[in-house]
Amino acid sequence: MARDGDEGLGRARARAVDYDRVLRERKGSTTTTTTTTTREDAAEATRRYAVVLDAGSTGSRAHVFAFERAGRGLKLLDDHFEAVKPGLSARASDPKAAAESLRTLMTTAMNAVPAADRAETSVELRATAGLRLLPGDASSDILAECKKLLKEYPFKFDDESVSIMDGADEGAYQWLTMNYLLGNLANGGADHDGDVQTVAAVDLGGGSVQLAYQVPPESVANAPDGYITKLKALGHSFDVYTRSHLGHGLMAARAAVLAQAEERGGSPCVHAGYDGVYEYAGKTYKASARDSGSDHASCYDVAVAALGVDKECERPKQCSFDGAWGGEPGAGSKRVYMSSYLWDRAVNVGIVTDDEIDGRAAVNDFKAAAEKACGVSVAEVTTKYHGVEPKDAPFLCMDLTFAYALLNVGFGRHGWRDFTLVKQIEYQGKPVEAAWPLGAALNSM
Repeated sequence: MARDGDEGLGRARARAVDYDRVLRERKGSTTTTTTTTTREDAAEATRRYAVVLDAGSTGSRAHVFAFERAGRGLKLLDDHFEAVKPGLSARASDPKAAAESLRTLMTTAMNAVPAADRAETSVELRATAGLRLLPGDASSDILAECKKLLKEYPFKFDDESVSIMDGADEGAYQWLTMNYLLGNLANGGADHDGDVQTVAAVDLGGGSVQLAYQVPPESVANAPDGYITKLKALGHSFDVYTRSHLGHGLMAARAAVLAQAEERGGSPCVHAGYDGVYEYAGKTYKASARDSGSDHASCYDVAVAALGVDKECERPKQCSFDGAWGGEPGAGSKRVYMSSYLWDRAVNVGIVTDDEIDGRAAVNDFKAAAEKACGVSVAEVTTKYHGVEPKDAPFLCMDLTFAYALLNVGFGRHGWRDFTLVKQIEYQGKPVEAAWPLGAALNSM
């Protein structure tokens, strides 16, 4: 993941310093030592840091990013990473203990950021929506204790630095990360001819799917409230369409699809030979195959219905799905990078291979894969398809069909027929995970 690539960057720097030391020792030159030290001091003076705490449902993670100034830009040098389990929500009955679980992460931050830089280094904690599901005042009590704890440290911090992050923010930060690593943010996201060079980002998670892309000023003026996020990075501002479709992530979509078939004597999306249940968000759904087994065409109709493509939105004839305005397709959405479960299922069916970090794919690749997969029994899924876990085997037909429906109809107004699937992005010769914390760090700086 990103940590592996960043550790590689750290080792490369360490080798460079050791080499300078060897040269100094061989030459025995005080002048060389002074010059080298001065050069290292100057490099340190151009360095900047940002601390981002990702408070997820299963654990909390610290990213301590180190950057080097490069003109108006910032070059990523390191991502010092630390993780602890369980997450904040596991200690819902004891908010103080929940906050105290962050001590280990803050120790990592203190060790990674030089003392002289701490006062100018921001620290922020962003919790996922899972924390919001806690009963009563539990989530606000936990966040209040987290604020108290973080104020003890000598970093730049205010009460706005701790919050439950909504899906739109996550999508926007993901977009920022993606385009930063691709080198697309210089000149405000434009190339030398003034044309937009940033890419759109689609992230298919378990509970929601996010879409984000850069839009021109005229689209900002035409947009309904709540769809445009203004981001800042590398001395430029970016207006980004961002929408999180809660309830349309891959795991949530299974529940929506199964709910439509509970009174029909089986689902056309469940593989032949399976008769069981599916649990999601505290609810249990019957998951049984029809006597004839799964069928892509019938499953597709159910998946499209689950998307809610017929719901009206704030701008008639510009709707995407689930009652959302789909934005105005343009240069910023012409090229698109897709990640998370879209990558995983593409690996399962051979659209890309797991030894790659990215790969080109077409919308119809998911259709062809779904048509083929829906024709096999649940027993055959784990033997014919790479890396499909037993718990996912009954739903491979459903997952692939939903992915195709999402791309073909849900996001259909953008006209994407092919795109880039991505697990990591090569940056400075190293693979780096394109996750939202890096975008949050860039935006804070």
